[in-house]
Amino acid sequence: MKKTLTAILLVLSLGACDMIPDMETPKFSLSDTWKEQPVNIVKPGKAKEKAPVAVVTEAPAINADWWRNFGSAELDGLMDRALEQNNDLRAAIARINQARAAMKIAGASAYPSVDASAGARETRTVPGSWGNSGSVGLDISYEVDLFGRNKAGRKAAKADFRASQYDHDALALIVMGDVAEGYFRTVNLRERAAIAQNNLSNSRNVLKLVQARFDAGASSALDLSRQKAEMATTEASLAALQAQASQAENALAILLGTPPHDMGLKTKALSAIKQPAVPLSQPAQVITQRPDIRAAEQTLVAANADIGAARAAFYPTFNIGTSAAASFAALSNPVARTLEIAASIIAPIFHGGELEGGVERATARQVELAENYRKVVLVALREVEDALSAAKAAKSRERSFATAMAEARKTYNLSRELYDAGSVDYQTLLDSQRTLLSAEDSHSAVRLELLSAQVDLYKALGGGWRDTQTAKKSVAKK
Repeated sequence: MKKTLTAILLVLSLGACDMIPDMETPKFSLSDTWKEQPVNIVKPGKAKEKAPVAVVTEAPAINADWWRNFGSAELDGLMDRALEQNNDLRAAIARINQARAAMKIAGASAYPSVDASAGARETRTVPGSWGNSGSVGLDISYEVDLFGRNKAGRKAAKADFRASQYDHDALALIVMGDVAEGYFRTVNLRERAAIAQNNLSNSRNVLKLVQARFDAGASSALDLSRQKAEMATTEASLAALQAQASQAENALAILLGTPPHDMGLKTKALSAIKQPAVPLSQPAQVITQRPDIRAAEQTLVAANADIGAARAAFYPTFNIGTSAAASFAALSNPVARTLEIAASIIAPIFHGGELEGGVERATARQVELAENYRKVVLVALREVEDALSAAKAAKSRERSFATAMAEARKTYNLSRELYDAGSVDYQTLLDSQRTLLSAEDSHSAVRLELLSAQVDLYKALGGGWRDTQTAKKSVAKK
């Protein structure tokens, strides 16, 4: 017995070898600046009031509730509801719980397993003699992780758990962006419907004017017919915009996890929405500020640990066990007790290439995920550049359409006066009417582009996300 205990203690004192290869996260050579230079750059403390689009450099980190920077209490309420009730986010939380359970299962290998057993038997001998016997036992077994197979499994499970947390945060960021853009789109469509409604009213007034001139013999039946057609076209456009606004609101309701219904939105125009300054970090910082990148990294960590587990499969497994039992002829009269300590070693000899294939598959999986990680980073950088480019273009277009809208309104008012006085023909009036509708509609649409580009930039920069685990470690070190 002493020799057995000594051998077991010696094995335990050896510790576990680590077959997990060194983790090397792919590196990138990144510039300190972005290709697309942001418009209206505002330094901290020098922000201009009512800046149409301001991307701030050298600024504090983005707030986690970045959507409040748009200054809409209505949007704030929608966002709170979505983060609490969105079905995709609730499903992501369930996936986190699954990964946590898997991590608990993998962690069980670090502890001994304990099993109890009991049995009883009644026998009868001839003639007429009865006897009772039974036993109780306790078995304890433990696998000594000499070559780190179980350790690798625990590390992989932990990385998968962290990845599921990051996946949830990345999904939450997408939901936030979708709610903001869905809200802006709904408001924009309602605004464009209001523009069409106003244009329809103008068309009716023009129709009265044309009708009066026709009745007086100063206008032709062709002019009257064309104005009626123009009014009908505007009515059709209005109906389409109203339907699109309703559909956009329905889509927004689904993001909130509620059945489609009238949410009673009060904001009438995008001009009521502020256009905030977005703190712009350097390209290298984006890698640490986005949860989807951190999720890809943790998946890579798990794949790296799987290589260690596959390597450890080539080596023996060592199990030790203790068994205690008591046998008795009657429940109140134990007659025998036993204690056994045993150890076993199982070493692989020939598995037809299965073990080699396991290492090769795990290695190839790690290479695949490394490439996926690189792509995730590159896509993140592209998304920032795209958002900056879209904001720059939308700002330029917004200025042009604002000028066009103002001039189109002047032209329409003037042509209507001149037509009434008989100084211009109906075609001039009709052209000015169409130009005004197009300019007002385009100006409203480009404001949506501008706000959407800012939302995309918030999302591309990580939307104020912070790695809580890293933050805790940082505080602990201090």
